[in-house]
Amino acid sequence: MPLLNRKRISQVLTIPYDPKRKRKEVWYLRSTNEVFTNYESYINRLTLYNQAVWECEATGRKNLTYKQALESEKSEHDKRMEYLFCKALRKCILERVQFQTKRLDDLVDDTFNYFEDNFIQGEIIQCKLNEYDYYAEIISTNETTNNESENDVPRQPNGRLRFPDAFLHPEPKSPNISNYTPKKQIKVQLIDQLGNSLEDCQRVIKEEQIHPRDPRIYNRLNMQSFIRECCYKDSYMNAPWLIKPAIASSYHIDTTLPDHLQELYDRVSKKRKISSMNERDDAEKRAKREEIQLLKARQKEERERLREEKRKQSAVKYPVEDLDLPIYRKDPNQNWSLVDMASVKEDTAIPYPSGGRPERPRPKPTSITADSFDLLVATWSFMTVFAEPLNLTVAFSLDEFEMGVFGQERSIVMAEYHAALLNVIIRERNEDTPNEVMNGDCMEDYLEEHPQVETTMGGWRNKDQLKLTSKWDHREIRNSHERRGWEAVLMGCLNDVATPDLIDDLDEIVTHLYASTAAEREKRYPALTPLHKLRVLTFLTDVVNESMLIRNYMDYCQEQITEYRKQKIELNKEAKILASKRNRMDKEEKEKLEEEDGNTSNHSSEAEEEEEEDDDDEEENEDEDSDSSDTRLMNREHRHISRQEKLKQKQKEKEELERQYAEQRQVAKAKTQEQRQKAIERRKLEEEERMIRKKEEHLETSMRRYMTLRIRPLGKDRFSNRYYYFDNIGISNTHGSGKLYVNSPSDGDILLMMERDDVTDWPERPWGYGGGVWFIKQLMQEQGLVEECEWLARRISELQANPVPTEYRGWWKYYEEPEEIEKLLSWLNPKGVRENKLKNEILKQQSIIIDSMKKRANARQAKLEVNTKRSTRSKSLLNKS
Repeated sequence: MPLLNRKRISQVLTIPYDPKRKRKEVWYLRSTNEVFTNYESYINRLTLYNQAVWECEATGRKNLTYKQALESEKSEHDKRMEYLFCKALRKCILERVQFQTKRLDDLVDDTFNYFEDNFIQGEIIQCKLNEYDYYAEIISTNETTNNESENDVPRQPNGRLRFPDAFLHPEPKSPNISNYTPKKQIKVQLIDQLGNSLEDCQRVIKEEQIHPRDPRIYNRLNMQSFIRECCYKDSYMNAPWLIKPAIASSYHIDTTLPDHLQELYDRVSKKRKISSMNERDDAEKRAKREEIQLLKARQKEERERLREEKRKQSAVKYPVEDLDLPIYRKDPNQNWSLVDMASVKEDTAIPYPSGGRPERPRPKPTSITADSFDLLVATWSFMTVFAEPLNLTVAFSLDEFEMGVFGQERSIVMAEYHAALLNVIIRERNEDTPNEVMNGDCMEDYLEEHPQVETTMGGWRNKDQLKLTSKWDHREIRNSHERRGWEAVLMGCLNDVATPDLIDDLDEIVTHLYASTAAEREKRYPALTPLHKLRVLTFLTDVVNESMLIRNYMDYCQEQITEYRKQKIELNKEAKILASKRNRMDKEEKEKLEEEDGNTSNHSSEAEEEEEEDDDDEEENEDEDSDSSDTRLMNREHRHISRQEKLKQKQKEKEELERQYAEQRQVAKAKTQEQRQKAIERRKLEEEERMIRKKEEHLETSMRRYMTLRIRPLGKDRFSNRYYYFDNIGISNTHGSGKLYVNSPSDGDILLMMERDDVTDWPERPWGYGGGVWFIKQLMQEQGLVEECEWLARRISELQANPVPTEYRGWWKYYEEPEEIEKLLSWLNPKGVRENKLKNEILKQQSIIIDSMKKRANARQAKLEVNTKRSTRSKSLLNKS
């Protein structure tokens, strides 16, 4: 057991389990299996065990902790010297050592010398018989003399005759007492090397025939180690050596103290009780003092760590890469310590995946496939942006266009879009446009390269269709009677302008559209598949996009945008001038307030000083009244001053007060006038700023109206999901898309994510890095983007399997409620580069997005009411009939 100040420390007794005990909260010390009923004693004992004040009982090593001393004793126990000696010798050594009061060195010498010449019954020895060496076990020993009488008379050990032989032999030879040495005859049982007794092999040998014990085993060092291991000695004066209880019980040795040693122990125990109380108090004080020091050290270490964390965080120059933001890697269980995820394993949990942000609102998936939605949005955006040059007098929302594409009935939006595009192609062809696709040169080249087309295809370039649509480009489609006849013009355009290279399934489309009568043709187009409708519209928009009409309009838009940019620069200059005026006014007001505060404090200090002086004067006057008769005479003369002088004095004081009041009124009036003037100037400044903001909003609206590149994302979030808002400011008599769309990351963004796994030489920076693809996936799952995470994992697998990327098939989702926009803004973290830009763009257009959402909701509600009225009217008519 480890020693403290060369003493054994008794352990706390274990509390037996009692289910009826009211207090069930205890503190358990695992290293020693001790149980404490209060925290103070527990922490004091734990602090004591962790101090380097313990001593190994086996080796005597000092300045160890309790755990280190236990480990030292255990390692020493594995190689202990106890079992080097035979059992009989061990027991005799312990019996001789017990209750000795000598020092350890003297005790070792005494014990070693005693057993060097004495052999013990039961000890295994090596003896020599008939010139051969044998192993033997000692059975008994008898002492004899080497000086015997002539008559072989037995003698005493000192050589003298025994009684009555001394009287029977009056004249014996005088023994040589000085040369007398006692001899031993030892009876032994010969054994083999395995320790088994040999039959009929008991011999009586002399002590000279026994070989000395092996000096490698029986020596003073091993004897000292054996005594240390098996015995212990208390620290008081003349304390005896005692055998350890476990060893004494194994050898059946009685450890009861003799009377004189028990009396000594009792006297020492009484003294120790008094000193132990003082020592316990000192130990508790020392433990408390050490506990306070440890607590202060921990607090200092924690402050240093927090200071280092603050230094790391202050070194961050926001915004940074969204996936490297420190907030996701701060461990709330470790006092928000930063973890560098670039070098950790993939199965490591992200410390703070939410980043302190609310959950992202879940967008709704679109009802159509991503490929069809791409074509749908591209076509609708083109028609919305170029509505003015295409002469589209009626604006259609994205919902109306979607219903026209996927509906099975004749639609006004499809008729208007096709007629507008076809009219541009007809106009350009009549003006001999140089466009090879529009004037039919591409179609003729295709027929020259593929002469067998007219015989293999049954629909495209069919003679019946060519005859029916031969005059399709002679005149434009009129804006009346719901653009009737545009289907025949479309067939002529597809036969004379389009080629199978430009439109997939061209022959199937044309064959489906062909009919001999106009009524049949009107029914054929709505029956086309939505994909075929979108392919036809995409072809028409691509052809019209290369026309001179669109090019001229784009040049005109560019000129308008340039002019608006110049106006915006002038507005920015005016805004800077107003901002400088506001800063100057704020600075003047701040300085004036500081001066007034200073004057107020000075006046108050002067008033306090005057009051103190008055108090001092009164005290001096009182002292003088009490101490001097001259002062009393002066006071008496002062009371005899004439009444007129008093009245004059009061009149002067009154005039002075009126003058001060007049001056204060003048100052207050001037101050009020100044404040009123400043308020007027500030209102005028605010009005000018408001006018400039209105002008900026008008300019922004006008610039968006003439921007021809309308399909571009507002920005990207932390996972590179793209956000779109498709407005139609060009024609403002309807809402735009009425939704905020979310699109999957592009292949380029995904490749950048994959590169995070391959980079190993990250430049060192205090706030560290986020992880690779595994980090992104885990972050998406923790933030509720489970479906997006699964799609991303599949796309990464495809890109890793094929060096050449396969066809991109992303996803589209949308938000349609204003509340979802607010939640989305709360989810975005402006400290990231991408989300900072995205949040600013959404905030800039938030009012427009929310307004379009409300318009879309109102339009849907109005349409629902109309449909309800129609159904009610039809039911009433049926009931009447």
